[in-house]
Amino acid sequence: MLRYRLAFVCALVCWAMPAMATAQQLRFSGFGDFTFGAPAGPVADRASKEMFDLFGADPDPVNTTRGFGLTGTDFVVIADLSEDFTFLGELNLQTGRGGSSDIDLDVERFFIHYRVDPRFNVQAGLFFTPIGYNNRFLYARAWLMNSIQVPDFFEEELNLFPTHSIGVSVHGELPLKREGHRIGYIASVSNGRAATPDRAVYARDFSSNKEVTGLVEWLVSGYKDSRFGVSGWTGRIASRRVNDFGDVVDGATAEPIGLRENGFDAYAVVNTQRVSVNVEYMRSTQTDLLGTLARDRYTTQGGMGEVALHLMKGKVHPYLRYDRTSVPDGGGAYLSLREDAGQYTRVFVPDFHAVMSGVAYDLSLHCRVKAEYSHHFGGPRQRHSLAVQTAFGF
Repeated sequence: MLRYRLAFVCALVCWAMPAMATAQQLRFSGFGDFTFGAPAGPVADRASKEMFDLFGADPDPVNTTRGFGLTGTDFVVIADLSEDFTFLGELNLQTGRGGSSDIDLDVERFFIHYRVDPRFNVQAGLFFTPIGYNNRFLYARAWLMNSIQVPDFFEEELNLFPTHSIGVSVHGELPLKREGHRIGYIASVSNGRAATPDRAVYARDFSSNKEVTGLVEWLVSGYKDSRFGVSGWTGRIASRRVNDFGDVVDGATAEPIGLRENGFDAYAVVNTQRVSVNVEYMRSTQTDLLGTLARDRYTTQGGMGEVALHLMKGKVHPYLRYDRTSVPDGGGAYLSLREDAGQYTRVFVPDFHAVMSGVAYDLSLHCRVKAEYSHHFGGPRQRHSLAVQTAFGF
């Protein structure tokens, strides 16, 4: 069943159609994947499994593949409205990642971009939050990733860290004296977090809470461009207090909570014709502003590190990857919250701790096939997992 956002999407598409029809140039692309997975062995952490069975949002953690499955297909349209104005719209036909197999229509990106100068550009609308590297470039892009597993720390269904923003951002690149080297920056102001982390504030923001994000990176020209960067964000969160997992409270009468969220991200991406390294670390702190919670501070952190080789003229990519995400108290006072028809509850959000190894083979410029083994050290997943995937982009 299509989500309530369908009406909003259709309205935006209709608004954009006249401009797109007269665009000087129209570009269309798409991404998708088809996966087979087979978990095996004992549960990595039985206590975590018991909590997830009792209070998890779905029968399986997100991105668990049993048998054949697909995550969906992204469609991206870029229209050059003039020499300086560009419209980009990205819609995702996405299957349910938990217990549902319904097809949902999601808006991933939807913005107008104005090129003032290479050193200063403006975009307004819905865009990937300018935090780190992986969320901006690899989210929902199996074709661009070597590995199969989507890291929990930028999974939209969990939203442990803000993955999408609707607002205004400015960005640019400043050339350095050394040829090909630049300093890139992004700064944005957007709607703040919704009352629950799995929701996004689209058409209107009922609070005055805004989120401010900044990113600075050093870009090194070369094979696929290497980059090193830091980013951070800050914002306020307003929601409702739910004391225990499984409790249900009425949002109209429940005690309010207020949090200040501050986050930090650092990353390094090195690309050569023989090897690529992708390392990223995130950390956020949510501080109680009203004095109504059991703890003054909740800290979430996560990260990944992947090393991939490029063999046989860059067609074969064996890789090794390590992921770890730590969530306080099964989600803490905010990340565990879910809301339905004004009723709030808490679900158990598990930690993620695993190592993955596999190989990706570029069957063509537009198709990549992969095989991957995962070993889980903790969390409610089974200890072992095998997966194969066909990912495409055009």
